[in-house]
Amino acid sequence: MCGIVGLIDLSNKYSHPNVIRRLAATLENRGPDGYGEYIDGSVAMAMRRLSVIDLEHGWQPLKSLGGQVVAFQNGEIYNYKTLRKDLEEAGFVFESNSDTEVLAHGYAQWGIEGLLERIDGMYAIAILDRKRRELHLARDRFGEKPLFYCYKEGYFAYASTLLPLAALPWVDTAIDMLSLDRYLALHYVPGDRTIFKGIRRVLPGERLKVLLDHPVPERHRYYSIPLARPGKVDDEELAVEIENAVVSRLVADVPVGVFLSGGLDSSIVAAIAAKHNPHIATFSMGFKSKSHDESIHAKYVARSINSTHHHFLFDSDNFKDLLPKVAAALDEPIGDQAMLPLYWLCREARQHVTVALSGEGADEVFAGYGYYSEFAQEKSFREKLSILLRRKTLRIGGHTRLVYNSVSVTPSGFPLLSDPGDRERLIGKSYPEMDSWEKDLFSMLNNTFDPLQRATLTDMVTWLPDDLLVKYDRMAMAHSLEGRAPFLQPRLVELGLNLPQHERMASGLSKIALRRVAKRWLPLDILERKKQGFVLPMANWLMQWFQDKGGVEAYFASREMPGVEMEKVMNLVQVDLKNGIHRERLVFALVLLFEWYKSFSGRLEELRKDCIAILQS
Repeated sequence: MCGIVGLIDLSNKYSHPNVIRRLAATLENRGPDGYGEYIDGSVAMAMRRLSVIDLEHGWQPLKSLGGQVVAFQNGEIYNYKTLRKDLEEAGFVFESNSDTEVLAHGYAQWGIEGLLERIDGMYAIAILDRKRRELHLARDRFGEKPLFYCYKEGYFAYASTLLPLAALPWVDTAIDMLSLDRYLALHYVPGDRTIFKGIRRVLPGERLKVLLDHPVPERHRYYSIPLARPGKVDDEELAVEIENAVVSRLVADVPVGVFLSGGLDSSIVAAIAAKHNPHIATFSMGFKSKSHDESIHAKYVARSINSTHHHFLFDSDNFKDLLPKVAAALDEPIGDQAMLPLYWLCREARQHVTVALSGEGADEVFAGYGYYSEFAQEKSFREKLSILLRRKTLRIGGHTRLVYNSVSVTPSGFPLLSDPGDRERLIGKSYPEMDSWEKDLFSMLNNTFDPLQRATLTDMVTWLPDDLLVKYDRMAMAHSLEGRAPFLQPRLVELGLNLPQHERMASGLSKIALRRVAKRWLPLDILERKKQGFVLPMANWLMQWFQDKGGVEAYFASREMPGVEMEKVMNLVQVDLKNGIHRERLVFALVLLFEWYKSFSGRLEELRKDCIAILQS
């Protein structure tokens, strides 16, 4: 696990060795164990390393073909041992046991498409081909690891976070208003846009090719989730894939643990992990309020699988101290309330392990969210036939926009924080136009075979990579902890997403096939538990927050956020506060946005000053 950063600068002004080193220093929490770089004229590439595999020799960059191929990576390649064996049989000689060296030789043997087709992992990859004078970037299939980029005539740069890119003087860091509009609807920025106009996000399953002599990125999609007519999957096949996914993500040369909430998904991961790694460490977070606390179930699962369990109590009294720390751990605003206890849990878990597995992704893959129920209704034979005949033109499910539908939900049924009128008041203008990413999104959704598949696919390509996995990655990396998600093993995702509706959700029961195969690992009472939504007493915390800050006006008077109508924000929050905070999701997202901007602006100003000083020295 690492943080990566690099740039191509035809002027040779910003590719100064000390500039790339200073930019890489911003990634130290992602890689506290060391630094690696490659600098050659207009090209500068660097990384910060968190040692997980081959602690002694796995230092990047790793090379192939006598230095023609130079490879950097943020992430892990889980099937690297199998690929290494294939490459050794092809005549390649390895100097380390690192998975990144497999990327270097794999590119040399198979090319970028052949390499990406073969690897199973979570990754952001940067591979320089010196002979062809090409830079290749790629992000994993489902967006577990972040990768951003920016470019202007004669310049190109990439990084694991926004901060080092925003510090480059040629990058436009004006707020992207369409992104801000979507943030206020969703509490995250989806797709290839970021909160800044001049910085883009490499999409999950996407790769970039950049010519060193003409650094304008070519975008290519190397992976899309294969959609098939839903069909029955044998329970044994599904169970084998789940177990293989968990076991593959236990590979490490450092201590590994599991985040165990007590729910179905994390309990499956923990049970399988404990089977293959006896007494594995498990971690749960409890709350004083019984209505919010699942920890009793986590403790029960831990006893049943005989794990070494660590339980922590989330102290809600520290909300006012914790929120700024969470905001500072983000490179882009995410208004997800669950970040607070997750930050706490990652901090505590890092005292015991370097890698933590979780159940992320299972709800999207196997249909676990309650709001999917409106799409899981049984249809008559005639209705099913009509859908099949009209699939090319039918927008299954009825929601034809991401955040501008007649009902304030996304196409998955996920409830929005605000309606278009609210957002127009808050930012002074409406932004209903569809950009190219949203058009591509609906082209994909309109190829689904049933409404439930469409709804869950929506979350697979929006909510999961742009909220849940961002939250998981940033809160873990804030404490130099590597997070892994076994349910995002590609074959497992494809099996789950293409199950028939009645195997995913029916009659109010979610994840039907998953629950059935889980009987071989878990006690029956865990399987029969209803999903407990993650809800915090946020209204009370927010009321206390503003009280401690001297009131709403005093708080917002000391903050700024370009693009926002400050008076309208204050009015909305004041009205809601008088009524006891009923729109807590929107109010929290606004507070987080302001806290993020304050923290990010301060760090950005300091970084820019340092880079200017380096160039002037």
